[in-house]
Amino acid sequence: MRGALFDDQVNIYEDAIKQNRVYEITNALISPIKPEYKSNHTDLDYQMTFSNQTILQPIDMDDASTTINYQPISGLPRATDYSEMFDILGIVLFVEDHSRKIMTAKKRECNVREIMVIDHITPQPLSISVWDELDEDDCTMLTPIPGQFKTVGLTALRVSDYKGFSMTTSSSTIIIHSPVGEKAEALSAWMTNHQTALTQLQSKIYHIKMPMPVVKTTKISTLRSKKAKSTLQDEKHWLEVAIPNAELHKINAYMGCSKCAKCSTISPGRTYTCSTCSKPGCTTTPKITFNCEISDGTGTLPMTTFTSTTEQLFKMSAFDIYHMRHSDDDQAFTALQELLRVTTFRVQVGPAKSLSINNILQWESVSDNSIAPTDITEEVLTDAATVICSTQLNPSANNLEQMSHETVSPNLQTPKNLKKKAKEDEADSPLMLHT
Repeated sequence: MRGALFDDQVNIYEDAIKQNRVYEITNALISPIKPEYKSNHTDLDYQMTFSNQTILQPIDMDDASTTINYQPISGLPRATDYSEMFDILGIVLFVEDHSRKIMTAKKRECNVREIMVIDHITPQPLSISVWDELDEDDCTMLTPIPGQFKTVGLTALRVSDYKGFSMTTSSSTIIIHSPVGEKAEALSAWMTNHQTALTQLQSKIYHIKMPMPVVKTTKISTLRSKKAKSTLQDEKHWLEVAIPNAELHKINAYMGCSKCAKCSTISPGRTYTCSTCSKPGCTTTPKITFNCEISDGTGTLPMTTFTSTTEQLFKMSAFDIYHMRHSDDDQAFTALQELLRVTTFRVQVGPAKSLSINNILQWESVSDNSIAPTDITEEVLTDAATVICSTQLNPSANNLEQMSHETVSPNLQTPKNLKKKAKEDEADSPLMLHT
């Protein structure tokens, strides 16, 4: 809960309240707080204010330490009430250089900074989002020197589903820079005895967080051989692949809402309020889902692409793909098959969220810039494109084609979400890769 001091109280309480100290507070006024005055998106809807009747009773930190219940990172519940809070001990491996500004759902701008810690039990480093005031001096003090590590305690953390499983600070969080107790001493001793392993892990984290500008591709066989215990949630790899055997029946083409992608029976060209997403200004546009196997010669992975990415791969508009599918245009599809077979492109992939949740490694496409073309034979492109273009419909299709180019932001997709694609389709995702 937020505590507020007003006017002269700021100076009056300057010596009475110290950061990282524990107090028993009596006779404070608890009142609702206006949303625009909340300093943190995790704050409660109430604030505490002081008066002349308020009593502050300091609690000795040696006694207070018994109230801190440090839990091993691996023992934190993955499915929990987000109001529950936990205390942890960790060895700091990474601190984001600068805070990022985040716009919350309530349209408030907050500062957030990521730190990563690990303990002697968990196989995966834990990402912690540090919000607002804590991201300033406290995070700066935590910044590790390469090869030198420190143990810290963090109290009153909440579980978050960011990156699958992570934690976030609350308004009650305290960062304890020199934790005491048997658990803290045991972790510090383990840290001292494992400097080499910690240095290697820290180096890997910084390499992933600050990658070289040169794009290097990875083989599918290499991904297949990786183990969960040696893979980090933030890893990203580029694959250079082709689609060796595209199949017409695996193209699902239908008319859907331009905003939520649900099937629509409204005639193209009309503007309407969608009965599914309830958004006004919707139009009916072609929507495409394409299931295929990608290959780089060392292995294969199943992949699903949606409208915008399928247009890019097929080098056709969504309208022309829709027509080809429903007219069973074998000539056009045969040319398309050859185009996809010889066309290589890059897909960026990373571990699915199951890695941080269950320590299970599966690969999926990442959300940003997940597909990019590579050089192919110009002659093949020209010949295939000529056959495809010869089957397009009359020029009246152009209006509908323009409607199909709505902006779609790609999001991460998990195998669980893949099972729902028939219902939810591709409103938010242009490409999905799954194992």
